[in-house]
Amino acid sequence: MGSDVLEDEEISALCDDCASATGLELRRLLTTAGDDELRLTQNAQPVLCFMGLALTQLLRRRGIAPAAAAGHSVGEYTALAAAGSADAPHVLKAVVERGRAMADAAPAGASSMAAVLGLDAEAIEAALAEMNDVWPANYNTPTQTVIAGTTAGLEAATHRLQASGAKRVIPLNVSAAFHTPLMAPAAERLRAALDRIEWRTPRIAVMANLTGRPHQGGDRIPHVMEMQLRSPVRWASCVASLVEASCDTFIEIGPKKALTGMMRELAPGKSAVAVGTSKAIEELPITA
Repeated sequence: MGSDVLEDEEISALCDDCASATGLELRRLLTTAGDDELRLTQNAQPVLCFMGLALTQLLRRRGIAPAAAAGHSVGEYTALAAAGSADAPHVLKAVVERGRAMADAAPAGASSMAAVLGLDAEAIEAALAEMNDVWPANYNTPTQTVIAGTTAGLEAATHRLQASGAKRVIPLNVSAAFHTPLMAPAAERLRAALDRIEWRTPRIAVMANLTGRPHQGGDRIPHVMEMQLRSPVRWASCVASLVEASCDTFIEIGPKKALTGMMRELAPGKSAVAVGTSKAIEELPITA
């Protein structure tokens, strides 16, 4: 996915800096790695983060700089880097450790995630209230919530949610129950990596997945990002805070368009576009 952006000399140099800082074969992963290798969370996370960093840099070159930012799950690290909270190689180093810790925390096949469609969050929380092995993991939109937990727990939860009126419960192709208490060991390991970074207060508002509200001082970032890994992503609240901050044009950076699709429900009437290549940035009808 990275061949396009790596043709740019500055982005190529950024890739080398990040690879040197992390020890990751970043250029190979971006250009020649197969799907099976990229599906591994320890590879997917740093690759996605780097693509976000690269595309942000290319946007700035076009004179397009964010007034505020948010990122879904690992995307929050890109948002913090875009806000000047830490240098890109250091942020990517934390993301590498995050991916590895998450991969190590969950035995293969023991847990997973599923998207619940057509049922509001309160009804989902009520259906899961008496379960101790399944939790809401992503509050994406009023009609889409992702749940996560043990394999057996998800099966039981699916029956409960369907009985409560869910239109569909769709299993996701992920390796573990991210953003739940099952990630506590990974979060503790991540914290050590976060504490090695000198975090600065963001220069622009960055909405935290943990609260849906802006990050505060840089010294709070390690705690917030540790808790992010074991807590649900409050994406709908993040977007609401961006709208409250008078944002009216949203640019999703990365190889897909999932967040842009959610904007129709989260912020109807606002402009939203996804960019995943340098060519897409060049073609943006935005000049400032």
